[in-house]
Amino acid sequence: MNTENNEGDFSPHESLQVIADMIEKVQNDKMRRLAKKRVAFKKAVAITGFLSLMLILVWYFTTGPQSYFWPMWPMIGFAFSLLIQYLEAYAGNTFFSEDREYKKLKSQQNQ
Repeated sequence: MNTENNEGDFSPHESLQVIADMIEKVQNDKMRRLAKKRVAFKKAVAITGFLSLMLILVWYFTTGPQSYFWPMWPMIGFAFSLLIQYLEAYAGNTFFSEDREYKKLKSQQNQ
């Protein structure tokens, strides 16, 4: 850091380095959030699979395969939930995006 004039003064090279470091931090934060969403999705798939298996076993051992397959209703709900989580984690869906909401609020504030 250039300390000849003032301690707060940066050379052009140092200013660019500070900006580059800030951009890298923002990008890393976004990648970390995306990684967390993907891990959460994988956990949800495992938990949903286990719960679906448990429901099928309860149905099979209580009423049997000759009866109405009621576990399909909670499994349809599970599938809908997994679809939303998949879209957030892998498809780049911006409908549920925090960044989109932040930008919307910021533009409302500036009006």
